[in-house]
Amino acid sequence: MQHSEFYYSLLDRLSIVAVTDRSGRIIHANDKFCEISKYSREELIGNTHSIINSKYHPKSFFIDLWKTISSGKVWRGEIRNRAKDGEIYWVDTFIVPKPDENNKIESYYSIRIDITEKKLKELEVIQQKDDLEEIAQMQSHQVRRPVANIIGLMHLFDESKLSDDNEELFQKMKESVEELEITIRDIVEKAH
Repeated sequence: MQHSEFYYSLLDRLSIVAVTDRSGRIIHANDKFCEISKYSREELIGNTHSIINSKYHPKSFFIDLWKTISSGKVWRGEIRNRAKDGEIYWVDTFIVPKPDENNKIESYYSIRIDITEKKLKELEVIQQKDDLEEIAQMQSHQVRRPVANIIGLMHLFDESKLSDDNEELFQKMKESVEELEITIRDIVEKAH
């Protein structure tokens, strides 16, 4: 086996590979592509990658992709796709234009790695962060209201008429409420 055959065989076994013609019609789909998309090779050949489009990315995403590869440059990005059974999967994708002998693009090679698990974990972390922010906002509102009430009530006292002992207690209470207000603000800021 020559080096190039070995490399192609290795790439084919480890990656999701597709080759499209100049117009984007699939002319080759390896076993891994069929496995992850759950489409047969016959169903993929002749179709475009729109067959696995999950409608997650805006049209501008694919316009940029096509602009890049049709200019002869390699494109890389993460794409969310939908398998035949509706299951979502993510792939880290390289699309490499292949020029002919006249240096015109004759086909595109897509080499992809399944990153679904990684993306699901990322999305889970984002969701947890959003949930924590929401909880922090709700809790801060619930705690701030009584603190604001205490501050409002404290303004009703005429400090000049308090005895020395009561004035000392009043000042400690005032400091505690101000500390609590600062702590609540810090918690809300850190949650963002």
